[in-house]
Amino acid sequence: MTKKPLVVAMAMVFSTTAYAQESKIVTEFDEVLVTATRISEKVSDTSRSVTVISEEKMQVSQPSSVADALKNEANVSVTNGPRASSQGVEIRGLSGPRVLQTIDGARQNTNSGHRGTYFMDPELLSSIEVVRGPASSLWGSGAIGGVVAQNTKSAQDFLDEGDTFGGYIKQGFETNDDKIKTSGTLYGLADNIDWLLSGSYHDSNNIKIGNDQTLENSASKATSGLAKLGWEPTDDQRLQFSARFSDTDELVPSNPATNVGSSVPLVQRNTTDQNVTLDYSLNPTDNSLLDLNATVYWNSTNYDEDRVTKDQVDSTEYDTIGFSLNNSSTFGNTVLTYGVDGYKDTINTVRDDNGQAGERPDDIDGESSVWGAFTKADISLTDTLALDAAVRYDTFKNESNNLNQSSDDNAFTPSVGLVWKTTDWLTLSARYDEAFRAPSMEEMYSTGTHYCIPSIPGFLPDGLCNTFEINPELKAEKAQNKEIKADMRFADLAGDDELVVTLSAFRNDVDDFIEQSVSNPFYGIPGLEQTTSWNNVDEAKLTGFEFNTRYRYKQTRLTFNYGQTEGKDQTSDEYLSNIPAKKMGLDLSQTIMEGDMKFGTRFTYVAEQDELPTDNLEQYDSYKLWDVYVAWEPAMGTFEGLRVDFAVENIGDEEYRQAWQTLYEQGRNFKLSARYSF
Repeated sequence: MTKKPLVVAMAMVFSTTAYAQESKIVTEFDEVLVTATRISEKVSDTSRSVTVISEEKMQVSQPSSVADALKNEANVSVTNGPRASSQGVEIRGLSGPRVLQTIDGARQNTNSGHRGTYFMDPELLSSIEVVRGPASSLWGSGAIGGVVAQNTKSAQDFLDEGDTFGGYIKQGFETNDDKIKTSGTLYGLADNIDWLLSGSYHDSNNIKIGNDQTLENSASKATSGLAKLGWEPTDDQRLQFSARFSDTDELVPSNPATNVGSSVPLVQRNTTDQNVTLDYSLNPTDNSLLDLNATVYWNSTNYDEDRVTKDQVDSTEYDTIGFSLNNSSTFGNTVLTYGVDGYKDTINTVRDDNGQAGERPDDIDGESSVWGAFTKADISLTDTLALDAAVRYDTFKNESNNLNQSSDDNAFTPSVGLVWKTTDWLTLSARYDEAFRAPSMEEMYSTGTHYCIPSIPGFLPDGLCNTFEINPELKAEKAQNKEIKADMRFADLAGDDELVVTLSAFRNDVDDFIEQSVSNPFYGIPGLEQTTSWNNVDEAKLTGFEFNTRYRYKQTRLTFNYGQTEGKDQTSDEYLSNIPAKKMGLDLSQTIMEGDMKFGTRFTYVAEQDELPTDNLEQYDSYKLWDVYVAWEPAMGTFEGLRVDFAVENIGDEEYRQAWQTLYEQGRNFKLSARYSF
């Protein structure tokens, strides 16, 4: 008999109570959220399943992308293969536009075909917060799988008491793709004005997958930059201006998640991403009704593509302008957070049909507008019982200027969570969330030709083309998530030690899944019209759980996590595609030399994915990965200010690919970086 995830979860929670004992407050493992839940709160106090990736953790792992920084987390996977510029994040079986991405609280809505959408260099980030599960009651459209909230570095992260100026330079190298990476940061403080300038550059050759095989057309070079200026006219106010950019050049397949082929030409792609954000906060210490935050932002992403094998030049421009205004008021035992926000996305594409007249997608000229209002109440019912309830209303409209068509809809998304501190070591919580994702312009209004099959003598003498068909009636995806969580925290079990055990179990029902439906010409009669469209098809049921354990004994630290998600069609009870395999991770580290040096090892096991739809003939084998790492950062002496990180990933040079992915992943890789701070 197969045990349900909920049964397993509850059994693990309550079996632990036999070993409970009085404990002190855990300090090292109490992370603080900044943006992902709209309020600052400890991970142990929220009913949501949340992971925080600190700057220290990113320095140790030296990730090549935001997705790469999250790859070891339970029920979080990297999609689209090993090319860093195209990698995406999958949470609990949902990816792409179903996972909301934010940077410093500003939405990142860019979404265009097979092109990458995560542009931040992790070197510019102070932390990454991951919310697993729907969060539309806080953020609106897109967050039906979760949220990836990226927080950029600020001068306040570096300046100690009395400091007015500082910086660092950093140099890195990786052997797998001969990557050279240079970065640096300057920051300062003058009276009540602080500033920061940060930048990075990398240049890499082709990636080697397992067994020293080369992934052709995987070299790239990129430049990134960040500037921040903060002004605090009073102790209660802060005005901050930030600007960032990234510029990536690469020769890749038009779909970088696969290889060059007859329908996947080679493309010289230049991707530029720019952002300007202005934030204002007002939080008077003597006014419990006022904790105001206001943000306005502009994002612009441009993909310029030279289809070198076709002698065609394409371009895609995706712009977002948005704002957010929210305030928190405290009334006795209740904190009420409420606000309004909105954004407008515009997309303009040019598709060159030189040499293929009538055989390319048509240009897109369209815009999407979304307006929302929300309120969230955090209520302390008793000393041990807390309730958070939120509700949000959104209205959205898509307009195709070139087709002179439009559609509009609205969504109402509530959520409720209950947190019960049963003892000083055990916190139980349960929550319910609804969420939605509005269809995009491309999904509703793409026209023209998707692809063509060349002439086949005796079968298709004139060839055959597959054309896009618009679907203005496309409905928004909707999700209803039920979740329980147990958080256990102990100290002094064996002396100077801490233990944290967190278990979350969930069921997420997603209706009106939007999927691309391609009518395959080989399954029809030549000459009949063949089409591609986006349709509402699946009613998905996603169930699973995450188990995370962290233990510290003196200077030794052990982390263990496990995640699994099962996806089924609610109507047919068939397994769904694109659901990740079960994954287990182990990280053991030891600090020596009075904390100056840390060395450790990571082990990852991913099970075979055999839960496949009946018509899927692929095989996704299990695999094991083993990494080692060393970090050295002397606190004083001749080398004070220097930090050196060394790591070896995939020591066994395992040749492996993740379930549902086409490409094999990166093989053995030696990483070395040195940073000097002044």
